[in-house]
Amino acid sequence: AVVADEVRTLASRTQKSTGDIQATIERLQCGVGNAVKAMESAQIRAHAGSDCVAKAAQSLNVIAGEVGTINDMNMQIATAAEEQSAVAEEINRNITTISDIADATSADARQTSQISDELVRLVAELNRLVGQFRL
Repeated sequence: AVVADEVRTLASRTQKSTGDIQATIERLQCGVGNAVKAMESAQIRAHAGSDCVAKAAQSLNVIAGEVGTINDMNMQIATAAEEQSAVAEEINRNITTISDIADATSADARQTSQISDELVRLVAELNRLVGQFRL
C-alpha cells in the first residue's frame, strides 16, 4: 500500500508536471506566434521603407538633373549678359562718335554759313565795283 501511495503521488506529480509543461509550451507557442507576426509586420514595414528610400533616391536624381540644367541656364544667362554688356559698350562708343560727328557737322555748317555770308557780301561789293565801271 505504501508503494501504491508512492506510485499515485508520483503519477499525480507527473500529471501536474505534464500540465505545467503543456501550459509552458502553449505560452511559448503563443509567444512564438506573436514573434512571427511581429517579424512579418517588420518585414512589411521594411519593404515599405525600402520602397520609400528608392523613391527618394529617384527624386534626388531628378532634382540633381534639374539643378544641372539650372546651372547650364545660369551659365548661358551669364554669357548672354557679358555679350550684351559688350554690345552696350560698343553702342555707347558709336553714340559718342556720332555725337562728335554731329558737333563737327554743326561747326562746319556755321563755318559754311559764315562763308556764305561773306560770299554774299563779296558779290554785293563786286556788283558795286562793276557798277562803277559802267558808263
